[in-house]
Amino acid sequence: MPNALTVRFVRISRAVRKLEFFGVVILLEKVTFRAAVPDDLPEMGELFTKRPAEERTARMKSRYAIEPTGWHVAERDGVIVGCCQVVFPRPGDAWLQWMRIRPSEQGSGIGGAFSDYVEAQALRGGAKTVRLNTMVSNKRVHNMMGGARGYTEWARWTRLTGLSRSQAFSLARLREVSETTDADRVMEWLEAQEGHAAAFAAVTCPTDYKKTVSLDPALLRSLMRKKKGRRAGCVIAEQDGAIEGVALYAVRKGELRVLQLVASTKSGGLAAAGGAVSKARPRDRVSIQAAGAEEGLLRQLEAKFRKNGSKRHDFYVFGKRLEE
Repeated sequence: MPNALTVRFVRISRAVRKLEFFGVVILLEKVTFRAAVPDDLPEMGELFTKRPAEERTARMKSRYAIEPTGWHVAERDGVIVGCCQVVFPRPGDAWLQWMRIRPSEQGSGIGGAFSDYVEAQALRGGAKTVRLNTMVSNKRVHNMMGGARGYTEWARWTRLTGLSRSQAFSLARLREVSETTDADRVMEWLEAQEGHAAAFAAVTCPTDYKKTVSLDPALLRSLMRKKKGRRAGCVIAEQDGAIEGVALYAVRKGELRVLQLVASTKSGGLAAAGGAVSKARPRDRVSIQAAGAEEGLLRQLEAKFRKNGSKRHDFYVFGKRLEE
C-alpha cells in the first residue's frame, strides 16, 4: 500500500484531488479512502439503513456481483463509514452512485471529503463531467455538493410507483395512440423537447431499466425490436399527424415501467402514458418515470393512476464539469 499522509479537514478538497491523482492513499484523522474489496461488502451493506437488516448484505453482494468495478470506501479506525461507486455510462461522463455515509458520521465533514476523493477517481478515469442523483428533499446532500464544490442542478425527474392501470385505456383515447418502430421519426421529435434533454442529463446506466435511461437511437431501436418473450416498445400519441407524446416501456420481473415519458402537451402525455400502461397484464406492477415533465402533467398522472400504496419520488440531478 502507498504511504499514507495526514492532512487537516480544511485542506482536504485540494489534498485529495492532488495526492490521490498520483496514487497516494489519503489518511485524514484516521479516516482512509480506498478502493473496495469483496471482504468489505458486509460492512458496506450496513450503510444502506433504509433496508431491513437481513437484506442489506445480500443486496450489496448482488449489486457488487453485477457491477464490481468502481466501488470505493471511507474507513475510520478499521470500520467502514462510507461507500460510493463511480460508473461511466458514456465516455467522459461519470456518475457517483450508491453514495452512503454512516449516520453517526454525517455532519462530520467525512462525506464532503469522501465525495472529493471519488470525484478524483472519476477524473482519473477520464471523466469530463460528474453527476449524482439525489432526492429533492435531501437538503444535506444539496448543501454538501453545492456551494464550494460547484455542483448545480442539471435536471429533475420523477418516479411514480405502485400505480393502477384501470384508466389506461380511457386515457389512450385522448389522442391517436399507436406503437411505433420508426426510431428516426421519434428521435427527430424528441430532440426538440425539453424532456429529452432532461432524460439525457438524468441517465445513470443506459442498460439498467431500474435507473433513469436516456432516449437515444440505440435504446429506441432495442426496445422496438421484437423478441420472443420480451415485452417492450415505444408508444406515441398524435394529434392531426403531429406527435404530442412519447412513452418508452419495458416489462421486467413482473413490473411494467414507463422508462421515460416526454410530452409537448398534457393530453399527449396522458395519452402516451395510457397507451404504454395498457400493455400491462393484470398481475404486473406499474411505474412511470418522467424527466423534465411539467408539474401539471405529473399531477394528472398521479390523479389518474393513483391507488392505495402509490408513491411519488422527485429527484435532482446535480452535475459539474471537471478540470484537469
